Amino acid sequence: MAARLAPGDYDQLHHFIADGVWDAAPLESDLLIQADRLVGGKDAVPVINDTAIPMKGDRSVGVAPQHVSSLGKMANCQTLVSLTLARGEVPVMVALRLFVPGSWTSNPVRLKRAGVPV
Repeated sequence: MAARLAPGDYDQLHHFIADGVWDAAPLESDLLIQADRLVGGKDAVPVINDTAIPMKGDRSVGVAPQHVSSLGKMANCQTLVSLTLARGEVPVMVALRLFVPGSWTSNPVRLKRAGVPV
């Protein structure tokens, strides 16, 4: 993607993706409206799911020993929490958030070092 959209300027594209700060609320609001239009109604159900991504190290935001259901044990990982609206066989994801465990939120120095807004 970087080679196609920003040939010779990988750093600029990385900065846009990694450090770009914008208000996601208008986009998320429109996404909810569109999801409701596509799969809403009395038969629609919200689905909340967590996805753990096993990782090594301790500097990626949210990485900590947590339960990984796919492994059936505690492991060092990041955990994503998603909200999906579904009806029948059709799911539409409407939100995705990184879970930040207490070992991170209780350590302001660690949050600052990783660039997490407080």
